[in-house]
Amino acid sequence: MMKNVVGVDMGCTKMLMVAEVDGQLVEGKVPTGLDCSLEYLAGEIDRFIAGLPYEPEGLGIALPGLVEGDRRLQFSDIRALCGVTADDFAKGRFRCRLINDVKAATVAEAANYPEKDTVAVMMAGSGLALGVYSKQRMYTGAGGFAGELGYTVIATEAGPRKVDELAGGIGILDRAGCDIDAFLAKIRDGDGDSLALLERAGFYCGLAITNVLHLFNPDVLVIGGSTSTYPGYMDTALRTAEKHTLPDMFQACSFASPKDGKRIAALGAMQFLRTGMEF
Repeated sequence: MMKNVVGVDMGCTKMLMVAEVDGQLVEGKVPTGLDCSLEYLAGEIDRFIAGLPYEPEGLGIALPGLVEGDRRLQFSDIRALCGVTADDFAKGRFRCRLINDVKAATVAEAANYPEKDTVAVMMAGSGLALGVYSKQRMYTGAGGFAGELGYTVIATEAGPRKVDELAGGIGILDRAGCDIDAFLAKIRDGDGDSLALLERAGFYCGLAITNVLHLFNPDVLVIGGSTSTYPGYMDTALRTAEKHTLPDMFQACSFASPKDGKRIAALGAMQFLRTGMEF
């Protein structure tokens, strides 16, 4: 098993890079964005690696979008990543494996529940995504693309809408018309419109949770991501899910937070690389 590896969580708003040095985790974080370039992302990874006291044996990267196998990203909301391959980051220097970000999070969390039959991990960040680990296997679907919860559709008074638009962080801030710091300040100040917007988003997140419970019947659902930490969001979501889920299925599931919520996807990418896990 490889020892000196780097794990990367390449998100829609920030990129977190993690490595182990002398038994301690060191990390670097840089802003991203839907329009950032591949050159920027690869350059920041190279900069982080250059600051380590060793040349890594491998690089594991968790990315948002549809990952084919562990070598190519078919589609991502970060436009510059569409079609990117592991070689674009490794450049022949070391082994590199790509993994969808929520599947990386699921790899990390499933290890904490070895006695459980089915562990589901839902990340509510810029958008919503789902990973399911059942009977010692990741549920991947025919093309490896299963889990795009945010692209599922819910009927609203305004017509069909994606869950990402209704409950994801980007959708919330688009409707709020401000950045995250300003929005959370309005929530703390008790602004009625902002509180109503967050309540609505939590409601739709709860409907998404109901669908997850009915479809996969997990005995653990781990919920992480930055949006899940917005004040009151998860309270509304779980209250809504309990109301609309069959009681036996809701009660069969325990709800948990990630063991390391900030680094969950990066750590899962490291584990995916080190173990050589196949789906």
